[in-house]
Amino acid sequence: MSGIALIFPGQGSQYVRMGMAWSSGFTEADRLFEEAADILGYDLKALCMEGPISQLSKTFYTQPSLLTVSVIAFRRYMHEVGIAPQFAAGHSLGEYSALVSSGVLSFGDALSLVKERGRFMEEATEAGLGSMIAVRGADLNMVREFCYQYSTVEQPAIIAGYNSLMQYVVSGHHTTVTALADELEKHGAQIARLQVSGPFHSPLMQQAAERLATELHKYTFQKAQWPVISNITAQPYSDTASIREGLILQMTHPVQWTQTMQYLTDHGVNQAIELGPRTLLKNLAKEMLNVIGVLSLDNDMDRDEMARRFSVRHLIVRSLALAVSTPNTNWDEIEYQKGVIFQVRRMKELLKSAESANPPSAFKQRQEVFECMRSILQTKRLTEAEQIIMLEHLRRAQDGAVSNLN
Repeated sequence: MSGIALIFPGQGSQYVRMGMAWSSGFTEADRLFEEAADILGYDLKALCMEGPISQLSKTFYTQPSLLTVSVIAFRRYMHEVGIAPQFAAGHSLGEYSALVSSGVLSFGDALSLVKERGRFMEEATEAGLGSMIAVRGADLNMVREFCYQYSTVEQPAIIAGYNSLMQYVVSGHHTTVTALADELEKHGAQIARLQVSGPFHSPLMQQAAERLATELHKYTFQKAQWPVISNITAQPYSDTASIREGLILQMTHPVQWTQTMQYLTDHGVNQAIELGPRTLLKNLAKEMLNVIGVLSLDNDMDRDEMARRFSVRHLIVRSLALAVSTPNTNWDEIEYQKGVIFQVRRMKELLKSAESANPPSAFKQRQEVFECMRSILQTKRLTEAEQIIMLEHLRRAQDGAVSNLN
């Protein structure tokens, strides 16, 4: 199992020309943009690449745009890196991208869902009574206490996001949030008014949550290929019923992002890959007391680092060396020819493909390399325990967790 997690950003990461760095020249990106246009009824690619930002920042348009660009980023990652993650997680809207990555939702279904989700949220905030602020330099208990002091049933304000140990998001009725922000600033906190259209992740989203609950039951949720962490519990979803419930509760409850990153740390993740526009999640990770490094696909230097560290070519070369050096105790010539010689030849072919100008999917190549190695180790009659150890070393080596097979 890899020590990698895939993380997906949420609303607020959008910008004009987002995704251009990894969608240009990528055939799969064109296909997804075309599918999105068919589902949404407008040219999503033109909106993402040309704007205007005023339209791109409207919730109804932001959510489908971010989902599409993030899924394109995931497909590019699987094509060029191809290491299946140990976990996936997304910040708010990004949870839908994480569910697509894990196969729980198809891209088309997720896009239709977030289109309606965005509409429900926008319609729930048309009165303009809500707002959100980001708070820095304030003690968590103080923020909680002020939320409690200033809130009323009709005009609530709550912590809507635990983004890092240094940043919290407060959401709620505009009057309450404004008064709370003024009080926090008097106590030395730094306040940033977020450019969003409503009080997301607060009780004021209850009507939108109820409409989303009805919408969710129109779609089929599949078993996850890898665990997806819930925004609400900071734990992996246990089944499809819990996913539906989590997506509903997410509308009115805070995003437990700090707790999510801590869960990943506690369960062996040493590297996260941010798949989507900007580097907001990478920046938040720097403000947490854990050891997870984050590489963002939207950063040129990080993309170069991914290409260097997660080279399929290195995996194949390492596997060939292991295949040749592993002692053999099977003297059946026919079995050896089929289970070892043929597999070594196939890996050499894969190496040539990996070094070509247009290499095939890295994910498929990695799968085939491990299939070849299983055959070689079995044919050479290693014990099952020995096979497991050697294959696990290969898996760990491909994500940088170990540097050799010793």
